[in-house]
Amino acid sequence: MLKKIIFLLFITLLMSACSNGIKGVAEPPTVSVYGVKMANMSLSEGNLLVALRVTHPNAYALPLNGLDYKLSLNGVEIADGDKTKNFTIDANQDRIIEIPVTFSLLTLLRTIPGIVKTGRFTYDLSGHAHFPIVNLPFQRTGKVGAYR
Repeated sequence: MLKKIIFLLFITLLMSACSNGIKGVAEPPTVSVYGVKMANMSLSEGNLLVALRVTHPNAYALPLNGLDYKLSLNGVEIADGDKTKNFTIDANQDRIIEIPVTFSLLTLLRTIPGIVKTGRFTYDLSGHAHFPIVNLPFQRTGKVGAYR
């Protein structure tokens, strides 16, 4: 067991030292936004479930200690938070992790002038996945609405 822990620490140190990893030996995992769905809505707040896909390309399991995130619409930050839960990403596997995102409808109202003016809105979901010794960023941006 101690040998496995030492090996995992060694690989993690290598990954943090080399942002691209070592091809075929220790490549960094990737984190991407897999999907977003509305969970529920009240008069004061809304709740989304954001699914993140963590892809681990190496031949050993890797612990994930948690995630932090923020969501902006038209440049207005409407939500942020973190999920501190331990996960294990199996060797050569993908894992979908859902994070709850709660936002205030009052804050969301601040984005309406930009949406009315342009007929569209931009979104930016970003954050970090927390692995031992290294935090890997993820981000997804886009536009929804009419294009001129």
